[in-house]
Amino acid sequence: MTNVLDILRLTPKTNCGECGFPTCMAFCVGVTTGKASWKQCPYIDESKAEEMFPAKAGNAEASGGLDPDTALLRELKQKIRDVDLGQRAKGLGGRLIKSEGGSKGLEFTYLGRTVVVTPSGIVDGSGRELDPRDQILLYNYVFFGGRGELSGQWVGLESFPNSVSKVVTLRRYTEEKLSSYFEGRSKELVEACKKIGGKIVEPCHAEVCVRVPILPKVPVQVHFWDSDQEDGFPAKVKVLFDKRALDFLDIESLIFSAERMAEMMVEEES
Repeated sequence: MTNVLDILRLTPKTNCGECGFPTCMAFCVGVTTGKASWKQCPYIDESKAEEMFPAKAGNAEASGGLDPDTALLRELKQKIRDVDLGQRAKGLGGRLIKSEGGSKGLEFTYLGRTVVVTPSGIVDGSGRELDPRDQILLYNYVFFGGRGELSGQWVGLESFPNSVSKVVTLRRYTEEKLSSYFEGRSKELVEACKKIGGKIVEPCHAEVCVRVPILPKVPVQVHFWDSDQEDGFPAKVKVLFDKRALDFLDIESLIFSAERMAEMMVEEES
């Protein structure tokens, strides 16, 4: 089965939305799970796509009758069997453990909760299987492997290469979502961050700064300025990443991780 990143290489990576999905990554996941056809992207080279999908119908039938999400996760689980989890543990900020049944697993934190990655799936501390979207993100994190240590320097997404269109996506689905939801409620924003492992950062140039370790090697800083009714300024959120973030996740996955953080903060607060 074709990998999400293989399909991503065929797209323009501009997050134009013409395919009906908010980001190129979301579109590629849709293609691999049978929820979208590569033909929905008007910019994919037809000859390259036909070479990659010679006989794929883009549905469950093309995946051997499996549910699309199950088909994608089955591929990822197969790939993880070839990964030395013990070797990856340190670079990812995790630890090797023995899961139920004696198989090896990689344990680390994800948005404030403990998760265990194994060839049979990804579960939380209570043994409950994670949402397929989260599993895709976490498998990508493990496959990336980690490359050294974080820099401790914080930058906006616009500082990364080829990120102009992606800044718009981050702003729309993460920063604007948080600023509108927590407007006038900065204390609630801090509490929502704390529930997923966040800590207040001081000193700060914004009204509120909270550092959230989405993953051990993928922390972000959420800077919040509340609205000013007198001057007519709306609430604003700026999300910053470690300068070396791309050594631990590709840029599409970084954006998705921030989106999941925002979703979790809203869910935890509601």
